[in-house]
Amino acid sequence: MRIRLLILFISFFLINFTVAQTVKFSDEIKENKYAKYMRTLGADETGNIYVLRSNISLDTDRDKSGFKNRVYFLQYLNTELKIIWEKELLTSFEDGHIADVQLNNGRVVVVGFLNDRKAKTYTFYIQALNDSGTWVGKPKEIDRFSASELDDDDRPGVINSQDELSMAFSYRKISADKKYQIYQVLIMDTSFSIRYKKQIEIEASMESYVPISFLLSDQGSFFALGIHYSTDKKVKNQDEVYYELHGYNPVSGMVLHTQIRSDNKFLTDVGFSIDNANKRVIAAGFYSDKTTYSVAGVFYNSFTEDSLIQLSSKNSAFPDSYLQKFIGERKDGKNKELVNYSIDRLIVRRDGGVAILAESFNRAERSYWDYYMQTYIYHYYYHYGNIMILSINPSGEILWGNVVPKDQNSVDDGGYSSSYFSSIVNGKLISLYNKAIDDQSPVLMTTVDGIGAQKTDVLFKDNQRVEIIAKSAKQIDEDTILLPAYRGKKLFILKVVF
Repeated sequence: MRIRLLILFISFFLINFTVAQTVKFSDEIKENKYAKYMRTLGADETGNIYVLRSNISLDTDRDKSGFKNRVYFLQYLNTELKIIWEKELLTSFEDGHIADVQLNNGRVVVVGFLNDRKAKTYTFYIQALNDSGTWVGKPKEIDRFSASELDDDDRPGVINSQDELSMAFSYRKISADKKYQIYQVLIMDTSFSIRYKKQIEIEASMESYVPISFLLSDQGSFFALGIHYSTDKKVKNQDEVYYELHGYNPVSGMVLHTQIRSDNKFLTDVGFSIDNANKRVIAAGFYSDKTTYSVAGVFYNSFTEDSLIQLSSKNSAFPDSYLQKFIGERKDGKNKELVNYSIDRLIVRRDGGVAILAESFNRAERSYWDYYMQTYIYHYYYHYGNIMILSINPSGEILWGNVVPKDQNSVDDGGYSSSYFSSIVNGKLISLYNKAIDDQSPVLMTTVDGIGAQKTDVLFKDNQRVEIIAKSAKQIDEDTILLPAYRGKKLFILKVVF
């Protein structure tokens, strides 16, 4: 399954097939007041499905906010979407806390820890569950370190390689004088045996270097991407902020480091990915000519995986014809630069180019004094706008650009039903999303093929009263997507087969 998915992803933009789909709803899933949020973890080798539920958002793999107070519930469904079992997920050892839950090679892998407050130490363990929901063997200790508390900005977690044959467990340590950071990295195989353990030192304080994301290559190289400010005040002038890549390659035995800069440009956002086929690291994102928040074009950088030698670097401005597609879009004054766009992911093309997926997002906050309650009342307004899709050649030029128009607005819900889910099916990029955030809005499906041709179809009409939770979806094989959805006011798991 992993190899087929890999071939599917690297062949994006090269195949052009017609996409049709069938949909199937599970039986009603009972709401759990202790675990409102859901995420589809994926499927095992039999096609049965794991769904994780929690009291705190599970939007991103590394989002562990408040994980000491998290509760987890795990559900196991068969291929017909019938629940086989459901249980609260607890560590197999007393007084343990769960740090991370991932699916690796079709099995649920849990990282748990013990906190010895008196000795001021944390001990981390890893263990797998079988398909009956029972623990396999005994928990294996993978690391122990001294600390009075865990790092809130970069909490320990597991990162899978794309082929899922390696896992990285990483965390950050801060020097006593707080002048530099150390990333402790442990790379394991599927049996949880340690392949190597390495410290990656970053000569920057917590205030001047902020981690963004982490990747593990199929070769076992670990990379950390962060934003580096020249001062602890986090000033975003052109010459005072840049992106930085750190890593380690086990084949060359080298600790790696490089900077990502652009002369006379503000680099406003970045994503990075591993090109496992060509053994490269790709960093691509947005730049502005004038500000730290608007977008005038894209930059593209590629590096060798084993040494981070730069192979290419290119800036490409958005052509006027592309900017004209953003009708009614907010722009930055006379500069005509787009605002509020953030990169969601990079999809590597077989030739070393990438597709950049980004979304317009902003959050507003309003408050007022309630005289009756004698307190301030706060409301949070979420807006998820258009999706930007760009195809970038290996040389860095924009091949084509598309816009998927949407306008999602909600209040005080964290944008739970907003945003979109993207996947590659039969060589096409498919985006699923609610047109608006209510149960009488259609669910739409937009497809983009290898030459940028775009088509939008209605997956569910407005009178069907379906609302999908796009951020909780998962593609489990070449042509199947699972995602939670509400029909009316009832919760279901929805299977879309293309």
